[in-house]
Amino acid sequence: MTKNTYCLSTAARRVSCFVLAVHFCLSFSLYSSSAATWSVAARNAVVLDTSGVGATVGELSGVTYLGPSPAGGKHRFLTVQDNGNGIVTLDATFDLSGNLVSAGAVSSQSLSMSQDFEGIAQVGSSVFLSEETGPGVREYNPTTGNELQNVSIPTLFTSNRRSNLGFESLSYDAHGSRLWTATEAALTVDGGVATATAGTTVRLLELNRSGNEFLPGSQYAYEVEPIHGTASGSAQTGLVDLVTLPDGTLLGLERSLAGAIPPYNSKLFEIDFSAATDVSVAPYDAGLSGAIFAKVSKSLLWTGPAGGGFGQNLEGLTVGPRLPNGDWILLGVVDDGDVLSSNTIVALTATPAVSIPFDLDTGDFDQDTDSDGADFLAWQRGFGVATLAGITDGDGNHDGTVTGSDLAIWESQYGAATLLAALHAVPEPASLALLLIAGASGLAVSRGK
Repeated sequence: MTKNTYCLSTAARRVSCFVLAVHFCLSFSLYSSSAATWSVAARNAVVLDTSGVGATVGELSGVTYLGPSPAGGKHRFLTVQDNGNGIVTLDATFDLSGNLVSAGAVSSQSLSMSQDFEGIAQVGSSVFLSEETGPGVREYNPTTGNELQNVSIPTLFTSNRRSNLGFESLSYDAHGSRLWTATEAALTVDGGVATATAGTTVRLLELNRSGNEFLPGSQYAYEVEPIHGTASGSAQTGLVDLVTLPDGTLLGLERSLAGAIPPYNSKLFEIDFSAATDVSVAPYDAGLSGAIFAKVSKSLLWTGPAGGGFGQNLEGLTVGPRLPNGDWILLGVVDDGDVLSSNTIVALTATPAVSIPFDLDTGDFDQDTDSDGADFLAWQRGFGVATLAGITDGDGNHDGTVTGSDLAIWESQYGAATLLAALHAVPEPASLALLLIAGASGLAVSRGK
């Protein structure tokens, strides 16, 4: 019998216990309390090749997807190191099932400030980094390493964080124009750290975009699972990253280290906010200990020892490219700062319960709103790519390869996008007539090829 069941049955006999049971049930989070809308499967892992970078690459803690790489057939990611002030660009290749074929560091960039950076998220041409010391969230120019913005964080976090247990996670939700971050373990006013028999209550913090700034928004309580084995020595568990899926669904990555086999164990949960209390307001803004509130609910999507062997310290996770079958790749990075872990890159795949349509077929391979000769050259360079190709490689029909079928799409659209873009400019009537004639002529020539 669970504690919940015991308290509720006792409540039928004693009014005092009923009050305690309601308090307990409102503040306790059972995962799988709501139906998951995604599923996750593990794929494989490879060791990161760092030979192409002169600087030391290690202790990777966060990762974000930048898109298809300029190097054909590869996909580009940006990672952050938690041992100082470095971000590292890496390229990865995948097969059509989502397995990693290779991963190699391409370049590194020092930042203007040295912090215990842990999470990273691309927003436009900038990257935002979360750090544990403040804790804080800062915006950087990834090309120069210069700081652009120090996001305002509520004093509750900066005054009550536990050492080395601040903002480990960061994710950008483009649908909601917001960043998500969270403490790794409970703030001192919210409860204790996790043990082998009890979890720890962390706060999810929403940072809403307002122009070029991000402003504090809602907060939600999230219950991290207990340590998965003996809680002695350096044993711990915490929320180490957040991942926003293409439909806006938020995932939480938990990592546990214990005296157990495997020593490291990771869990990935889908987060449901539908019945959760916003704890950014009174009385919760003074602390959660002793308060009555509803935590977010969680659905377990995947658990296991990441990276092979006895498990490794998986600390960062991001959504990567989409597969031809409609799944998305999740790419993770391992922090190699202990004897069990190495510079390992991990691949998983995420499948939506309800199919999400692909973008329309396109011949605009360089994504500049037209289909022209430059796009043909992109297709020509990518022709024959059989690993997971991207649009910039010339994959117009999203099947992961670059073939004659993609050339046929480009040919059918040649000049059409240019015509539509010009029409948006709303020219004078006489010019519009000439434009339509020219566009029709171009389309006729295209069909005649």
